Amino acid sequence: MNEAIRVCLISLGCARNLVDSEVLLGHVAEEGLAIVPEPADADVVVVNTCGFIESAKQESIDTILEACRLKDDGSVKGVVAVGCLAQRYADDLRSSIPELDAVLGISDYSGVPGVVRRIVNGTDKRMVATVDGGRPKSSRSDVGRVLLTPKSYAYLRISEGCDHTCSFCAIPNMRGRNRSKPMDVLLEEARRIAGAGVKELVVVAEDTTAYGLDLDRKRSIHVLLEKLADTPGIEWVRLMYAYPHTVLPELTTVMREHEKVVPYLDIPVQHISSAMLRGMRRGVDSSQVRRILSRLREEVPGIAVRTTFIVGFPGETEADQDELRRFVAEYRFERMGVFCYSHEEGTAAFALEGLVRSELAEERRAELMAMQKTIHVARNEGLVGTRMRVLVDGRDAAAPGEIALARSTADAPEVDSHVRVIASGLEAGDLVDVEITGVDEYDLIARAIPQGDA
Repeated sequence: MNEAIRVCLISLGCARNLVDSEVLLGHVAEEGLAIVPEPADADVVVVNTCGFIESAKQESIDTILEACRLKDDGSVKGVVAVGCLAQRYADDLRSSIPELDAVLGISDYSGVPGVVRRIVNGTDKRMVATVDGGRPKSSRSDVGRVLLTPKSYAYLRISEGCDHTCSFCAIPNMRGRNRSKPMDVLLEEARRIAGAGVKELVVVAEDTTAYGLDLDRKRSIHVLLEKLADTPGIEWVRLMYAYPHTVLPELTTVMREHEKVVPYLDIPVQHISSAMLRGMRRGVDSSQVRRILSRLREEVPGIAVRTTFIVGFPGETEADQDELRRFVAEYRFERMGVFCYSHEEGTAAFALEGLVRSELAEERRAELMAMQKTIHVARNEGLVGTRMRVLVDGRDAAAPGEIALARSTADAPEVDSHVRVIASGLEAGDLVDVEITGVDEYDLIARAIPQGDA
């Protein structure tokens, strides 16, 4: 019996990209190929690339080159690039990295196992290199994917593409217009995920609040969340990537009233200066953003609001930064990230004048993140002595003793903080009541409460 061809997939970029990776691995497994975790142990390395901003593009290129070095050393037989960077720069990748055996855009990836076999079996590489995923396919089911997340959570991608025209963003050019998945398809995916023992569904898309518009001309995210939260076995449902002016009262009602829809919303507002919001083509001004964020606090008591800002956008002045600085201090976001503007060709902002020096943009980013750290630590210190329920993601391998890494309802996986629980025997997927005993900057320290004391 011949040994199965071994495939290692390296997934880069966002949660939506990770779902693509899981779908791709589902096809690999279905076709009888072996999945291995280390590139050096593979026959073929597949790199699922990110092409969103310059730093992500560089990480993707460096990862491809590292895999190609393993090919040059004879450790692997082939290297394949897929995903956003491959979609955006297919010709450039083929010409600048001739060691690549195939460059596939964003596709359904069902053809990847065949490409891998042709590489390993020695088919003419010039033919393999012409295989391309083409333009993004219409929205599809992700049933059958191989989950790469812990047993505690899994991502549920509810749509693909985006209808917005933000001037800094290249995603619509890569992933096309918004295409919602049918609700029955999503509910079946949720049931299968729950059947694997997963406790939390993290709902993702380029714009989650646009869900349903292309299906029946109305926003249906609140209906979907309620149905997902009723899935047997699912304990938490979390919504990411909401678009500011499309958060309807029906959505906040579900977040407030359904015990399994956690009081958390990721809502990237990108700036608070009306001039910057106008330049970014966000469709809202400063007063609208403030009203929306105030509504969230009023309509969902105890909500954790996560946002992101972009600094250094073309034309950003010290007055714009000062307005943003004051707003961060005033609103005191529960969770916040700040990114420097990335000058991306193919976007409307690429033609704008008034570029901000990268050093100045980084200073502005660091200033805001220092403010946020002070806010975050103060919030954490106020939680010492309180009790909460947390979801365990796994063990802390880097820390001594018996410590489990968990999250509260205020923490999304991968992007937010941890609750470090001092207890033995806890495993990924466990929901446990804890008492907060200390603070480690962004993280909380806790002890597990015995069941009889909860």
